[in-house]
Amino acid sequence: MRLSELDPLIPLTELREELLKLPKGYSFYEEELVDFLSRRRWPESNRRIDRTTFWRWRNDNGIEHQKVFSRLDILKLCQICDHYRIDGTRNEYLAIIKSKKEAVLNK
Repeated sequence: MRLSELDPLIPLTELREELLKLPKGYSFYEEELVDFLSRRRWPESNRRIDRTTFWRWRNDNGIEHQKVFSRLDILKLCQICDHYRIDGTRNEYLAIIKSKKEAVLNK
């Protein structure tokens, strides 16, 4: 499967289902992922996410891979992309991530 075959605005739950159909260990290359995220971030234009933004999103989600990304990485990056698409801020997103981590630690 190629990400370019999917509707860029596919809901995260449906995207997750599509990704789960792929074989375990299936991965995506950075270029394909950046293309998909760019179409998801700005569906009405040909704007492209720059490398600095992509690296920041990757770092904010604790993704250390350089060129190849897993299904979980894609879901995390789509989540942050959606947050910015609805005019969310970085501080808001980092607070969400922090509260999720704290909830896991408190269980």
